[in-house]
Amino acid sequence: MAQTVSATGQEEEEQAAATGFDPVAFVEIPRLSDPVLSPDGKKLLFKRTAVDWSINKKVDHYQIIDVESGAIENLKQWEEKGQRLSESVWSPDSTGFLTILELKKDKKDAAYFYNIESSELQKITDHPEDINDVTWGLKGDILFFRARRHDPRSKREKALEIKEYDVSAPYELWKYDLEKARSEKVLSGRFSVRGYDLSKNGAQILYSRQPEGAQYDSHHRELWLHDLNNGTDQRLTVNGYREAQARLSPDGSRFAYIATVNERGEGYYEDNLFIQDVDSSKPRLLMPDEAMEVVDFAWGKTGKNLFILGNIGIRTELFRLDLDTDQLERLTEGDHAITGWKYFPETGRHVARITDARSPGEVYLAKGSDVSFRKLTSEYGEWPAMYRLPRQSRFQWRGRDGTALDGILVYPVDYKPGQAYPMVTITHGGPRSSSQFGSWNSSRHVPVLAAQGYAIFLPNHRGGTGYGDAFMRDMVGSYFNNAHLDVLDGIDALVTKGIADPDRLIKMGWSAGGHMTNKLITVTDRFKAASSGAGASDWISMYGESDVRHNRTPWFGGSPWQENAPIGSFTAQSMLKDAWRVKTPTLFFNGERDVRVPPTQGIMMYRGVRATGTPTKLYLAPGEPHGFRKPLHQLFKINTDLGWFARYALNKEYQPVLPSVKMRKNIEDQDCDCEKQSDPDKKPNGGGNSE
Repeated sequence: MAQTVSATGQEEEEQAAATGFDPVAFVEIPRLSDPVLSPDGKKLLFKRTAVDWSINKKVDHYQIIDVESGAIENLKQWEEKGQRLSESVWSPDSTGFLTILELKKDKKDAAYFYNIESSELQKITDHPEDINDVTWGLKGDILFFRARRHDPRSKREKALEIKEYDVSAPYELWKYDLEKARSEKVLSGRFSVRGYDLSKNGAQILYSRQPEGAQYDSHHRELWLHDLNNGTDQRLTVNGYREAQARLSPDGSRFAYIATVNERGEGYYEDNLFIQDVDSSKPRLLMPDEAMEVVDFAWGKTGKNLFILGNIGIRTELFRLDLDTDQLERLTEGDHAITGWKYFPETGRHVARITDARSPGEVYLAKGSDVSFRKLTSEYGEWPAMYRLPRQSRFQWRGRDGTALDGILVYPVDYKPGQAYPMVTITHGGPRSSSQFGSWNSSRHVPVLAAQGYAIFLPNHRGGTGYGDAFMRDMVGSYFNNAHLDVLDGIDALVTKGIADPDRLIKMGWSAGGHMTNKLITVTDRFKAASSGAGASDWISMYGESDVRHNRTPWFGGSPWQENAPIGSFTAQSMLKDAWRVKTPTLFFNGERDVRVPPTQGIMMYRGVRATGTPTKLYLAPGEPHGFRKPLHQLFKINTDLGWFARYALNKEYQPVLPSVKMRKNIEDQDCDCEKQSDPDKKPNGGGNSE
C-alpha cells in the first residue's frame, strides 16, 4: 500500500514560529486548483488564486510546472485585472492548451489557445453565447463544447418582456472545426445537454439529457449515446435518478456513473458507483457493502479496473477496483483529504491536491501501479517558519444509543495537556458530506480560531457521508433524529476529557452547519455564543424557495404541496417555532443572492431570536451567493465571529484585523459574478448533494 505525504502533528520548527494565522493572512492564503497534465506527461498546468484587495476579488493566474526539473513558469501576460479562469484543456500534441476567457474585447466566454513555445494567445471560438466543457476531438482538429441555446432577438426586444421564472435556455452540444473555422451543432432539441463524454475512438458521445423547460431537478436526467458518424441516438437509462459523471470504458462497450441510489434504484443513499453494458438496460452496483461516498472515478487504461476517489469519513483516499474480481485495493493512506484528482491513462499518471493540517493543498503527481505521490509544488513550504499551525487529530466518541462516531479535534496553538480551553464546535455542510483533515474552508477559519486560543471540534454526525448507507439515511423521516444529539454527545466527551471548558462553549456552522446551529440553540443554552451562516429556519418556505428540493423530500416524507402533504413533519422539524427558547447570543449571515438557502431563512430566525431579547445580529452580504466570494466579506465574517465569541464567551474585547492596502473607492458597490457559477448540484470533486 502506497503512502502519500501527510502531516499528523507539529514539527519542532513550527513550535518556534513567531505567530499564528490572523484573519487577513488567512483570507490571503493562495489556493492551488485544477491541475492538468499534458498528454506527453512533461508539463503540468494549474491555477493559483490570490487576493487582490484593491478590487475585492480573488484573481486566478496560470502556472506551468516542468515535471522533470520542477521549474515553475507564470503565465500572466494576457490576463486582465480581476480575470477569472474557468477551465483549461491541453491539446493532444501537448504544444499548448485551451482556456476559457471573457476578455474586455469579448461579449461572451470564448476559447483561447495558448502556445507554449511562442507564448502567444490566440482566440479560437466566437460563439454568441458563453461556452464551457471544452473537449478536443481525437485528431486535435475539432473542439466540442456546450453552450446555452442562443436567443437571436435584439436587446430591445428582450427588454420588452419579463423573463419567465424558473426557466433558462437549454444547453446544446457544438463542435468547432479549427481548419474551417466553423461551428456546427451536434446535439440540440427539446432537451438540455447537462454533461458529455467523448469515446476514446472519437466516434461516440455519451451524454446526459434533461427535459427542456421549467428547471427540472437533476433526477429527471437520463443517459444517451450519440453516434457521430451516422447521427443516431440510443437511450441507455430509464429511471428516476441522476447519473452523475457518466464515462465510457476505453473500448466503448460499457459505461459507469455515480448515483445516490441503491441497487434497486431507490433514492437517498450514499453516492454509489454503477456500471452498465451499452447493450443492457440493467446497471450493476459496485462495492455494495463498502462504507464509502464515491467522489470521483476514472477508467483504467485497459478498462479492466476503475480508480476511485472515496470519502471514508475524516479522510478522502484513492482506491483501485478490479472489475473481474470486484476486489478493492486502497492505494493511499494518511491524515489528509485528496482533492482535485485526475487520472491520465495515456501516461498512467495521477495528479491531485492533498490537503492536511499543514497545507490547504499542494499539487502532487504519481506514476506507476503503486501510486506513490510526489509533491510538485511548495506554495506552503515556508509556513512552518512563519506560522504556528495547529495540531489535528481524530477524536472518537459514542452516541447515547451506543453508535460509534468520530470527527476532527483541532488543538489551540498553545495547547497544554490537562488544561481546558474554550471550544468552537463547527458542523459540516451538506448535510451529505463530512468534516476531514485539513479543513481550510473560509467559512470555518479553523487556524485563525486556533491562533486565538480556541479548541475546534469538527464532528461527523449521523446524516453525513463516508460511513455507509445506514449512517447517512438516519435523517430519512426526521432531519433531527440523532444528528444534533451526536454533536452534543461529542461535546460532552471532550468536556469529560478535560479538553473543552463547559463554561466557554461556542457553536458555528454554514449551510447544513447553519441548520444544525439553529437547531442546537433552540434545544440548549449551554453555548455562550453562536454563529449561523446560511442556515434554515422554516422547512416549508425553505423547500419552496430553494433551488433544490428532491434530495430533501425524504426528510419529511413528501412535498408541502402534494395531496395529504406532511405539513406536520415540516413544522415539527422547523427551528423557527422554537426561536422563543433561544438564550444564546447568535450571529446570522446570509448572501443576498443565495438561492440554495434563501436569505429569508436567516431573516426569520434573526427576528425570532431578537424578539426574545437575546443579543443577535444579522448580516446580509450584497451580491453574494451561497458562499461568500468577496475577500472583504470573508474577512468581515471572520472578524465579526471573533469579536462576538470574545465578548460573550471570553468576556473580553477583540480588535479586528484589517488589510493594510489601498482599495478602490467604489469597492462597496461591486457585485459578485454570480451568473457564471458552476453547476449548483456539483461538489468540488463531482458529487451532487452538498448545500
